[in-house]
Amino acid sequence: MRLLEYESKEAFSSKGIPIPRGILVRSPEEASSAVRSLGGSGVLKIQIPHGQRGKAGGIRIARSPEEAEKIAEELFSRSFYGYEVSSLLVEEPIDVVTEIYVGAIIDRNARGMTFITTPYGGMDVEEVAARHPESIERRTVNPLIGMRSHIARALARNASKNVPDKMSEIERIIFSMWEVAVEYDALMLEINPLALTRDGRLLALDARIEVDDNSLFRHKELEKRYYSSENPRENEARRRDIAYVELDGDIGTMANGAGLAMATMDLVHTFGGRPANFCDVGGGASADRVAGALEIIVSNPRVKVVLINALCGITSALEVAMGVRSVRERGLLRVPVVVRMSGNQADEGKRVLEEIGIKATESAEEAVSYAVRLAQGA
Repeated sequence: MRLLEYESKEAFSSKGIPIPRGILVRSPEEASSAVRSLGGSGVLKIQIPHGQRGKAGGIRIARSPEEAEKIAEELFSRSFYGYEVSSLLVEEPIDVVTEIYVGAIIDRNARGMTFITTPYGGMDVEEVAARHPESIERRTVNPLIGMRSHIARALARNASKNVPDKMSEIERIIFSMWEVAVEYDALMLEINPLALTRDGRLLALDARIEVDDNSLFRHKELEKRYYSSENPRENEARRRDIAYVELDGDIGTMANGAGLAMATMDLVHTFGGRPANFCDVGGGASADRVAGALEIIVSNPRVKVVLINALCGITSALEVAMGVRSVRERGLLRVPVVVRMSGNQADEGKRVLEEIGIKATESAEEAVSYAVRLAQGA
């Protein structure tokens, strides 16, 4: 579960990490009042569990309370990456001198949490790795031992190359991030950027925490939101016990097995497409389960084509086909469907699909290539 920005900042602030002054608002009038209380100008930031909000126009500067109200009206009326906006974080404007990146992610191979720092913040860490690979410092923390001084010091020394006098403060922030990671059962967390302001403050300008879904029983306040106010399609998938995670592409994908679902997404990328989701209906999926997953996928307005990769062993290809036919007969298929089908009862399944005008292929590469062409030509 990805926390909203304000929730992540509250978690960091509780451990002493400095954040900008900010006010959470749920109406244009509240946004206007918040900007007035912050001195007459502010930054309005949509609160959705998705990155790249600024690129989508979800982070705006207001130079007056009146302008804040107008901007807020616009933001509340729009959806971003499939999410409706129900709240905004209004923050004080910050005059930034230097931006730093500090983050951490569970490293299953190392059986620990790997912390990453670079003196280049404000951009995706993948972009930093491509442009300035020499600038990245990685250190893995053993969860049985915890954060140690020599690890935090090495990470802070690297992060503070452009601001050496802030090394000790960054070291304390790294220790605090470890405390947050443990308390929240975090899979990943980052401050990007950790900014040095013109008046010499270090502030977490943006913050991200992803909590392990399996630990939500320990976080009742988060569990309630997990099942209520996130992406409605992911919510519906959880209700139906379907593994579905939404992405920002336009090719809906479905497969019977998590490994196959991941491989399908990789193939889509390889052929130049962008998957709109991860969806695993599992082994032995019934027609009803396939139909339910397909309904969720096609309800995403970004989806231009659906790619179903059915490599059937325990799962019956006939059940997969019957599920697709059910959705088609109810008039819910608004986009083309491309099917790769092989294995258990594949011939029977293909005959059912042909009856509704869908031709299945045994080649995954052929199916993926065709789906990508359809999406690009839509």
